[in-house]
Amino acid sequence: MRKATLFVREHPCLIGDAIFSGAPMEGMKSDAFMFIELRRLLDGQGIALATQDIHAPEESVFVLSVDNTLPFQNMSRPAGQPWYLLLSEPATYHPHNYRPENQRVFDRIFTYDYTLVDNKRYFLYRFAIDFESYPPFQPVSAEEFERRKLCSVVAASFGISPPRAGSGSLLHERYKVLKWFSDHHPTEFDFFSRGVDSRELETFPGAGLLRRVLPDAFFTWLGRYRKRVFDRVYRGPIPPDDKIRRLRDYRFSIAYENTGNVPGYLTEKIFDCFAAAVVPIYLGDPEVGKTIPPACFIDRRNFASHEALYAHIRQMRYAQYILHIQAIEAYLTGAGPTQLTSAANAQTISQIALNDLV
Repeated sequence: MRKATLFVREHPCLIGDAIFSGAPMEGMKSDAFMFIELRRLLDGQGIALATQDIHAPEESVFVLSVDNTLPFQNMSRPAGQPWYLLLSEPATYHPHNYRPENQRVFDRIFTYDYTLVDNKRYFLYRFAIDFESYPPFQPVSAEEFERRKLCSVVAASFGISPPRAGSGSLLHERYKVLKWFSDHHPTEFDFFSRGVDSRELETFPGAGLLRRVLPDAFFTWLGRYRKRVFDRVYRGPIPPDDKIRRLRDYRFSIAYENTGNVPGYLTEKIFDCFAAAVVPIYLGDPEVGKTIPPACFIDRRNFASHEALYAHIRQMRYAQYILHIQAIEAYLTGAGPTQLTSAANAQTISQIALNDLV
């Protein structure tokens, strides 16, 4: 067997081939099933894929780096060894990966940003959704609709302070909708998370400087005051494999991406709602309608305020709601999801790598 390297972050849930285990990552369901499928496809062609601590890059026939450009800037490589870069996360949180000078060392780049795709150096990679793990779709009866609570959000990250201008982060938008429901309709909204970092509750732009002059008691008070917003709606964590079942208790769920205004960046958040037969309230990919029929979700951009959004979902009766559910079922059972599967993405990457090795 020839060796190949999957270059990942130095994190316990990734290195040591942990990325191929399918186990939960930091309390969340694994999103690495595509790499398991990629490993399986390459194994069938006589290539063993492993993380860099097991297969050193210099010993491999090719190296595939996942959202990691910096280690390669001064790394030597054997003559003729292809280097690939997979960009699964946007520039919002990893700006260095998008600098042309850092991408220059890579022979091929896989990206969700279809505006870059030329099928020569840049190839389309869609965030792989593990549709196979979803339960069979179950329609929503009128009785179940009446039993369901209005809305929920399941998320690990929030931005209490607004992001810097132009960052594209939607973490503050996620916080604002949670705060609005907490302030106005806490009994109709549930928030699930692994917890809220007390350090974030005490911070704001300029807090570092003000800590030099303000007493610690002020920041402690601020943290407690802000925590009340979460406490009114917080319902605890959800086990990684229980998200779909718990989502089904709601008519709607907030499905905001971590980043917006990035064409093609579409993650599992909206699809988990589909699997639970819950109508997502979506904000993120500005071109989402090119991938998913608009009837499948509620586009947050269509509402001028949280009040307008609330009025729309609160007054929605079953006859209108079921049209969304039927659209979701038609999408899931049609050809649309094919391009987003682990198999499709793994096939693209493996085929290009194998062709380069001929």
